[in-house]
Amino acid sequence: MLSAALTRVLTTPAFSAGDFTPTKWNSAKDKAGFANALMKFVAQDFPRAKFHNGFYSRLSNTFGHIAHYDRNGFYETFFLSAKGKIAFLEQCVNWPCFGDPTTTYCDVERAVIARLRRANILTLLQSQTTVEQRAADLALLARLKARYEPTPTSSTPAPSLFSLLEGTQ
Repeated sequence: MLSAALTRVLTTPAFSAGDFTPTKWNSAKDKAGFANALMKFVAQDFPRAKFHNGFYSRLSNTFGHIAHYDRNGFYETFFLSAKGKIAFLEQCVNWPCFGDPTTTYCDVERAVIARLRRANILTLLQSQTTVEQRAADLALLARLKARYEPTPTSSTPAPSLFSLLEGTQ
C-alpha cells in the first residue's frame, strides 16, 4: 500500500468532466470517471476486486494495451508482481498518446501520465524492488555460504580414500 501522501498526489484533485473532451461514444464525465478509477486503482496497489469488466475493457484500449484481450491474462501479466507493475507503469508513462480527444481517450492518457510522473511512482516502485531484490540476494548468499563453505571442525586431517582401502587388507 502506498503512503497517504502519495495516494493524495495520485487521486487529488479528482479529475472532472471539464478536464476532458467528450467523444461520439463517451461523455467527458465518463472519461473523468475512468481517469479517477485508474488513479485509485494504482493508489490502492492494483486490487483485483477493482479490476472489473468495464474497467478492464477501457484500460485495455488505452496506453497501447490493446494486445491484451483477456481480463485474467492482463491482470496476471501486470498486477501480480512488482516486475509486472513496473512494466505496466512504464508502458503508461512512455505512451505517446495518439489520436484526437474527440475520438479517443488520448486526453485522459495525457492527464494520467502527468499525474503518474508528478507522483514519481515508477521510480519509487523501481527503488523498492531494488531494495527487495538485494535483501533476497543477501539471504540466498547466506544460505549458500552456510551450505557450501567449509567450517573448521578439527585440526586432524580426514583420512584419504587410499588409506582407508589399505587398512582393509
